[in-house]
Amino acid sequence: MADEHMTGAHERGETLMGLLVGLSVGWVVLAAGSALLSTHLRGHRMALHDSHLHHDLRSAMDWMARELRKAHYSAGAWASRSPAACKDAFCDGPEDFSIKGKQIEFSHDRNHNGEQDKNECMGFRLSGKALQTKRSCSASGDWLAITDNANLQITDLRWQLRCEQRQGWLHRSVEMALTAQWPNDPSRQVSLTHTVHLRNDLPASQQALFCP
Repeated sequence: MADEHMTGAHERGETLMGLLVGLSVGWVVLAAGSALLSTHLRGHRMALHDSHLHHDLRSAMDWMARELRKAHYSAGAWASRSPAACKDAFCDGPEDFSIKGKQIEFSHDRNHNGEQDKNECMGFRLSGKALQTKRSCSASGDWLAITDNANLQITDLRWQLRCEQRQGWLHRSVEMALTAQWPNDPSRQVSLTHTVHLRNDLPASQQALFCP
């Protein structure tokens, strides 16, 4: 009987040891699985952030391109412009088109009346990591932010003008390049470029003013 009792105690000890080993292995597997899941979720979250960053930057660039294409538009251009001269208010000064560093300015005939009204001067610039748009022809320009630094920070804005004469007319295109980052993670950046072909050609005689 004593031998049987000792054998039973020995068998119970082996079972407890196996249980402890199994629990240890289980905890290791669980920890590894949790770390893997955490890494996967972090990667998914970063990919989602990058997608939102790209979408927001693309939306801003597309809107800027749509407005810039209208530069120099005037409803009466057919009567005021020829290869030799331009006699309307949308091609006679730097407010109608100019590039200075990270800033571009232009004008277009919003209400199609052939006259340059106070709200028909536009532009875009980078100021304090925010994109701003010009809203008037006043000396101050009445600039307004169109991006929010809390959600999107613009770190660079570049303009490259290209000009070409075609049968007495000046055809131009502008390449714009934007770089943005997440506010809390400067390492996450997105850069986009887009070439905008201006729809309204100017007389070649205006090249010195608008294509220096």
